[in-house]
Amino acid sequence: MDKFIYLLMEGYRSLWRAKLSTFSSIVTIGVTLSFVGFGAMATSNLARLANESRTDYAIEVFFTQLTTDSEAQEIMNEIISMDRVREGVLITKQEAAEIFQKEFGENIYDLLDDNPLPTSCEIKLEESGLESAEIEPVVKAIEAMDRVEKVSYPAKAITLVENYFQGMLSVVALISMAILMGTTVLVSNTIRLTIFSRKDLIRILKLVGATDRFVKIPFIVEGIIVGIAGGVLSSLLTYLFIRTANSFLELFTPFQLIWDWRVIILLILVVALFSILGSRKAVKKLLT
Repeated sequence: MDKFIYLLMEGYRSLWRAKLSTFSSIVTIGVTLSFVGFGAMATSNLARLANESRTDYAIEVFFTQLTTDSEAQEIMNEIISMDRVREGVLITKQEAAEIFQKEFGENIYDLLDDNPLPTSCEIKLEESGLESAEIEPVVKAIEAMDRVEKVSYPAKAITLVENYFQGMLSVVALISMAILMGTTVLVSNTIRLTIFSRKDLIRILKLVGATDRFVKIPFIVEGIIVGIAGGVLSSLLTYLFIRTANSFLELFTPFQLIWDWRVIILLILVVALFSILGSRKAVKKLLT
């Protein structure tokens, strides 16, 4: 245990001795990874928005002209009993006429002798939100019902949101992978410089019988510390980005980006993993 603590402290002291290169590496990693963090956070919020949007979409069911309000109510109750359906609201012919007057400022009875607007209902789906492929079977089942004349739902809008989310997710994933690979190279180069600056000490340690593991661990610790410090800095910058973005968004929309700690913790862990890979690569190449 004492040896392990010594190796950890030796890695920390080595970083402190090379303060300038350590600081520049941490800042570089932090700034570049902040774009990954912000992209991941934006993607997480876009997924939330897409899910909420699908929940808010209503399926509009229009009944035939001869359908009475009581018959429409029975059909709506049958629809509500279906899987994935949350609730429904019946809109009678008279209520449809009132909505028409409210939206267009005209009394439909002043324009026509009879009210041509059909009885209808608005159907809301599960609160968890559904993919368009899951909504389609519900729509087809409603269309097959007796006295149902037409079923309308924003299929194109749902598909557009899903495609946009998938596209952004792919872009963020590609950029994130490129930046993480760059982080691996940066950490590897930082450790290489440290090894070169201490090559005489390494040679002495080898001569007095130090094992490869004893020599390598401090350098790997250095890489992990640099990576995690860069990850923490990127988290702080991401937080500032989100605060700034929310200040801008509130001028135009009530939608606000939500800070998700799970994304940040995952980012720091991934950075730590890539830092270990970069450290091991440098150590393996220069100490063999």
